[in-house]
Amino acid sequence: MEKYIRFKTGTTTSQLIPVGGGVFAEETAVDTEVKVYCTDSFTHHYSLTTTAADFDMITAIQDAAVEAAQTSWLNPVVDVAIPSGQTVTAIEVTAF
Repeated sequence: MEKYIRFKTGTTTSQLIPVGGGVFAEETAVDTEVKVYCTDSFTHHYSLTTTAADFDMITAIQDAAVEAAQTSWLNPVVDVAIPSGQTVTAIEVTAF
């Protein structure tokens, strides 16, 4: 059963990223971009456009991925607790 982490990207919108066999994240541009890589596929990554992102965002993504892996198949989606003062405004899938 696939599990997902969900990012709120607006007041009424959200986007999902599959957790699969695991994910890792890195802040690639200070405050403005975080990349999420799925360990099941190294053909693409997810580029998150962010505001004020720092290592707390990376920690929130990791925490949500761990929680998703531990949930039952009845709860396949876990929300990322975006840190106060930070936002995710868009997510783009990018091929390597």
